[in-house]
Amino acid sequence: MHQVFAPQGLIYVMAQLPVYPHLSIHRLEKRLQTIPTWLVALVAFLLLSVLIVFIRAEEANLLSWEATLMAPKQVIKLLIEDAEAIALVVAVILYVKGAPDRKAQKHYEAWRVVDTAAAANVTTSYARYQALLDLHQDGVSLQWLEAPNANLSNIVLPKADLRECHLQGANLQNANLRGANLQGADLTGANLSHANLVGSNLTAADLREANLRGAVLWKAQLWDADLAYAELRWAELHREQLAGANLDATILPDGSVCSAEAPAFVDASEPRLLE
Repeated sequence: MHQVFAPQGLIYVMAQLPVYPHLSIHRLEKRLQTIPTWLVALVAFLLLSVLIVFIRAEEANLLSWEATLMAPKQVIKLLIEDAEAIALVVAVILYVKGAPDRKAQKHYEAWRVVDTAAAANVTTSYARYQALLDLHQDGVSLQWLEAPNANLSNIVLPKADLRECHLQGANLQNANLRGANLQGADLTGANLSHANLVGSNLTAADLREANLRGAVLWKAQLWDADLAYAELRWAELHREQLAGANLDATILPDGSVCSAEAPAFVDASEPRLLE
């Protein structure tokens, strides 16, 4: 008689399989997506069929697998009786298999909303606002985003990839851009008042005439940023963060006006512009 493994035995065997912590779920998912859908469905059907026959054979007290194979009509009957269960499980497997495709379609639709709003020069669009939140939540890069003059006040995009985006004239008041990468971004005339820009990368960003009043800029990188005619009144940052930035006619946190020729005009006694 062939040995029959109980479910507990199967669980024990699976528990003994080696675990590879370096193989992330994302990488495993990508590898699974390379398998053709028809092959996944076929394998799932065969495995379920074998499992059902195995369970039914045990319930019928058949002595061996050979006894089951000797009765093909009985096997077919068993599969027909459980066809609904098999179809349901296969459908679930195929649904999971198609998840990345549905996510890609979702991202495509979100980008279409964003691009449509930009093309129509719509300033306030809840659909665009939500689309950007969804894209960011799914870890999609927002590099080269086109949203000039967009109303994005209070938007929450921490650690977002916004490199070389076009947000000139955009309303980003009270926005959470903590740790965001805004390297090379066009933010000319943008309203960033009271925005959270802690640890953000604003290297080479164009901030001419931008409103940064009350913005929190601790540890923000401003090297080679253009802050000409920008307002930093009451902004929170360290004095050395302004080194390497264009400060031509920039209004500093203490209300004084700086110039590119005399950046040392920064008042070190100002409490919000710390040494």
